[in-house]
Amino acid sequence: MSGISNRLKLLEKLLADLESDEAMLLTQLDGFLAGILICPDLILPGEWLPMVWGGSDSDAALESTKEAEQLIALILQHYNSTVADLQRGPGHYAPLFDIDMRNDEVLWEIWIDGFDTARQLRAGSWAEIAGGDEKTRSAWAGLVALVQIGLGESTLPKEQVDDLIAKAPDLIPHYIETLNAWRISQHVAGQPRTEAPHFGKVGRNEPCPCGSGKKYKRCCGLN
Repeated sequence: MSGISNRLKLLEKLLADLESDEAMLLTQLDGFLAGILICPDLILPGEWLPMVWGGSDSDAALESTKEAEQLIALILQHYNSTVADLQRGPGHYAPLFDIDMRNDEVLWEIWIDGFDTARQLRAGSWAEIAGGDEKTRSAWAGLVALVQIGLGESTLPKEQVDDLIAKAPDLIPHYIETLNAWRISQHVAGQPRTEAPHFGKVGRNEPCPCGSGKKYKRCCGLN
């Protein structure tokens, strides 16, 4: 991964500095947020935010309230940026992938691991995609195939696996944009799917963005 903004570099560092072994890497977080955003069900930050640093039992990984505020603000900024890229239409969403500089290999598996974590949060809701058009179903099948390859559980022929591995970096953004377009079409058609909200800078005395109704300092900002 190269050429990322200073904001993302800081987010990458803060994530790497967390003490929890379960904390996400930046590219893993990127896949996780993509899965959260294209999910047929709306998943609020109060549920998924703690998973970024290792779950609610790992809140001690955030050494101070100030660090927690900075980390959460950067995560929500990246969330907002991803929302904006998806809303701009085809060709604008670009996933973050790590690169193995030794052989110039794209490590898309880390991204797909984050996506799979989000997928499992609402495992049953994805069945709605079966009612989509052929392109939508194909995009979902492609992502599931990449998840299985990443987990070492694919039953596809080796030639097909090798082809998917080689094309994964180009297929993933296409799949995500296709599924996001389907999600939007469901909302327009009157399906009960609330649009992904945007989140601004989180003040300690402001309502928590997770939707709990509590002040941020008494909820997700609590350390």
